[in-house]
Amino acid sequence: MIIKHKDDSQDDIDYLSDLLDRDLPDNKKTLIDRALSNLYSGTKAQQGPAYYLDAEFKNSKNWSLIHDLRIEFNGKAAQIDHLLIGRMMDVYVIESKNFTSGVSISDEGEFSYTYNNNAYSIPSPITQNEHDIDTLHKFLVEADLLPMRLGIKLKPRYRNIVLISPGAELSKPKKGFYDCSAVMKADKFIQRFANDLDYENKISDMASIAKVISQESLQKFSEKIVLHHKPSEIDYRVKFGLNGDEVVEGDEVEGLVPDCPVCAKAMVLRQAKQGKNEGKKFWGCQQFPKCRGVVEIDEKETPDKLVSVSDKENSPLCPKCKGSMVKRVSKKGKNAGKEFWGCKNFPDCRGVVSIE
Repeated sequence: MIIKHKDDSQDDIDYLSDLLDRDLPDNKKTLIDRALSNLYSGTKAQQGPAYYLDAEFKNSKNWSLIHDLRIEFNGKAAQIDHLLIGRMMDVYVIESKNFTSGVSISDEGEFSYTYNNNAYSIPSPITQNEHDIDTLHKFLVEADLLPMRLGIKLKPRYRNIVLISPGAELSKPKKGFYDCSAVMKADKFIQRFANDLDYENKISDMASIAKVISQESLQKFSEKIVLHHKPSEIDYRVKFGLNGDEVVEGDEVEGLVPDCPVCAKAMVLRQAKQGKNEGKKFWGCQQFPKCRGVVEIDEKETPDKLVSVSDKENSPLCPKCKGSMVKRVSKKGKNAGKEFWGCKNFPDCRGVVSIE
């Protein structure tokens, strides 16, 4: 049975894509582009293993499947890609890695991936999973979530699994002091699962029957865990060192930028990229996706209507597009507080004429 699917990351993807469209320094855009690529890669990484896991366990009553679980406990967070729980408290903690080119593990257990024929060292996902398992177990004990059978609190048996893309090359030592059997291609896991245990035989084993919880108890236990899921919230403005002015991206016409009707923050001029309003501009909250406040823009209400008649009569033509200009006030930099003429078609056109 599937208890939880992967969290939707589309909001973060939309937000980062919007930032890339803005007038930001190249070094900032590089960081944003990298973060966006990681989001896409992470989605692909989980889609692969999730496909095989869902196909095998979605109709099972003896196993519950939780995708994309994040548990916080004592200042630590366990970020678990897939959690597979059986009625005998066999718990598979599965980490997904999207290494499409190749992965190598040395005799000492050091991980590296190949990209453009170059090898890059990475932290051990096995060790990372071990920390997540430790945090998860301590949380389950502290929160008193572990089920009981015949008056006895059942203790989970954790299995550390790392899955990589089926098409990737995997090189790992056959011998050595470091056990690499936990690392495998995603399409090989079901066979590993079958080799680990024959569940139907265990269910009928009278010596083990006292350790088996009911299907209903398994579902309730898994659902209780999901209730404690805390999605990660990234403040990209802080992460990339952006301030409010950069995010609002220079829409500094005094009195023209509306406040968000939901949270009262200044809004950002955006453009719909899909749907029936594709290409149409609108005001969106700068705190998106945390806040989804929107103010529609009437195409007939152009900024120059908010400029006085005398200003309109004296306004110059834009030196770039020859359109009319509006009087604006600089909000930052050495000219903060100083008026200037800005093209009414901003941000499509950035023509500026100084006012002496």
